[in-house]
Amino acid sequence: MATFEIHPAIGIARAGNSPEFFIGPEPGATPPAKYRDSAGRLLRQAARFRVFRVSRAADGSLRSATEVTAADATIEWTVHLANRKGAAPEFPPAPARRATEPRMRNAGVTDRATLVIDAGPRTLAGAGGAAAFDAGRFLGTKVPLGEMRTDADGRLLVVGGFGASGVSPRGARAPIDHFANNDNWYDDMSDGPVTATVKVGTRRAVAASPAWVVAAPPDFAPGIVNFVTLYDVAYQAAVGRGWRKVPDPISFTRHVQPMLDRALGYQWVLQLGRQGHGPFSGFGDFSTRWDQLADPSPNSVFARELVLGVLRDPSVPPDSADPEFGIMPRLHHSDYLTSQNHVLRATVTQYEVLKRWAAGDFVNDLKKPKAVKELLPDALDRVSLEACSGGPFFPGIEVGSVMADGATYSEPFRVDAATHQPGELTAGNAVPWQADFLACSVDAQSQLGWWPAQRPYQVFPGAKAKTSEFWSRGVSGFRGMVKQWSELGIVVPAVGPDGTPMFVESERRLS
Repeated sequence: MATFEIHPAIGIARAGNSPEFFIGPEPGATPPAKYRDSAGRLLRQAARFRVFRVSRAADGSLRSATEVTAADATIEWTVHLANRKGAAPEFPPAPARRATEPRMRNAGVTDRATLVIDAGPRTLAGAGGAAAFDAGRFLGTKVPLGEMRTDADGRLLVVGGFGASGVSPRGARAPIDHFANNDNWYDDMSDGPVTATVKVGTRRAVAASPAWVVAAPPDFAPGIVNFVTLYDVAYQAAVGRGWRKVPDPISFTRHVQPMLDRALGYQWVLQLGRQGHGPFSGFGDFSTRWDQLADPSPNSVFARELVLGVLRDPSVPPDSADPEFGIMPRLHHSDYLTSQNHVLRATVTQYEVLKRWAAGDFVNDLKKPKAVKELLPDALDRVSLEACSGGPFFPGIEVGSVMADGATYSEPFRVDAATHQPGELTAGNAVPWQADFLACSVDAQSQLGWWPAQRPYQVFPGAKAKTSEFWSRGVSGFRGMVKQWSELGIVVPAVGPDGTPMFVESERRLS
C-alpha cells in the first residue's frame, strides 16, 4: 500500500548573519561556490523537505518512491519551532537541593514558560508562500527563530535564525563564564516537527509521515565529515530497535572506505589529525594504501588488524581501568566525565563492520562499478545526517545525546513527534551556542578535540601555506565569539602547489 512520507526525516538548517541562504547537503548537489553574500555576510543554510508517495516491504524497507509536487497535489506544510535551552537542566547534569531533581538553568525564574522561545506553528499551502517564526520571546525579549517558504514545486524550505545571542534586560550584566550554562542568556537555535497533508484532486487530504527540523550553528568545514556522524548514531538506534541490521555482506567501498576516509579529513582542521593521517604520517595515510586495505586475503590481515587495534571497542565499559585503550580518532567521547583520556567510540554497528573487515569478511569492490542504487528518500535522510556530528555529545553541537536513544524515534531516522516537544532535541545544548563553540577546541592535557569537522581547530590559511594556524585566531573571549563568529573562515576544497587535493581556509573576514 502506498503512503506519503516527508524526507529528509530530519532536516538540518544552519545559522548565518545574511538574509540570503543556500540549500543544505542533498544527494548529488554541488556545494555553493561562496558561503558569503555580496556584502560579506555568512549565508544561512536552509533545510529542504519534500513529500514522496512510497511503497514499503513488510520489513519496512523502501521498494519504490515518487516525489509529489505542487503539480500533482495540494501540499499544506506546518512547522513548529522552539528553543527550550533557558528552561532546561544544566549541563553536565548536577543535582539540586533535592537529589532527585536536576539543577536547572535560570533556576530563579518561577514562570518557566517565559524561558521557552516558542514561535508557534506556522502553515503554508501551495507554492510560493512564506511565513516567519517571529512570535517567540525569552523573558519578554522578542527572539525571531527564522522563516519557512515553499518553492515553485511546493517543496518546503526552513531557514533558521541569524546566529544571534543576547542577554535579557533583567540580566543585562550577566557574564558568560561557562561553556554550556549562562543564565539570562539566549540564542536563536531551535528545532521542531514538520508535518504535511496531501490532497490529490477531490480526494480527502491525507497526512504524510512527519519529519523534524533542527536549526543549528554553522558548519565551518562543510567538506569534512565526522568519523561518527549523526546518521551513524541514528542508524545504531534503529539497530537497537530491530528496525535495521549490520550490513551484510560488507562492501569495502560502501561501508569501510568512507569511515577510513573521514579520518583522513581531520588533517585539514586538526593538527593532531595531520600528525596521524597526513603525508609522511606512515601507515595512517590510508590514501596511499587503498589497494592493500581493500584486499581481503591473509596478505593484508596485519594492515587491517592494525587499523582496528587503534580504535576504541564500544563493548569495553567506559570506566575501563586502562586509560590508554583506543587512540583514534583524536576526539573526546561523550563519557568525558568518566575519563578525559578516552577517545570517541565508533558505534557498535560501525565497529562490527570494521571487525568483520579486519577478519577478511568483506567484498573487495574497490575497482568495480557501484551496484546498489539508493532510492532518493533514503539518500536524503542519509546525506542530511551525515553532515552532522555523531559525538561527542558534551553536550552537542547540532543536537544532544537524545539522538542516541532508540526511544526518540517512531521509525528509522524519524523523530517521534507524539512524544517530543518542539525545542526538545536542542534543549541541552550550550546557551549561548558561541560559548561552547569557543571552549570546545583541544584540551592541552589530553590532546583530544571535540568537533573539528564543524568547528575547526587548526587550518591552512591558503594552498601555499607551509603550516597551519589557529582557526579562531583574533577572537577575544566568549563575548568576542558572540560578536565575531560570522567573520571566521570556511574550510573548502583546494588544490595544493603539487597538484594534490587539500582543504584550506577561505572567506575569512576577521583580521
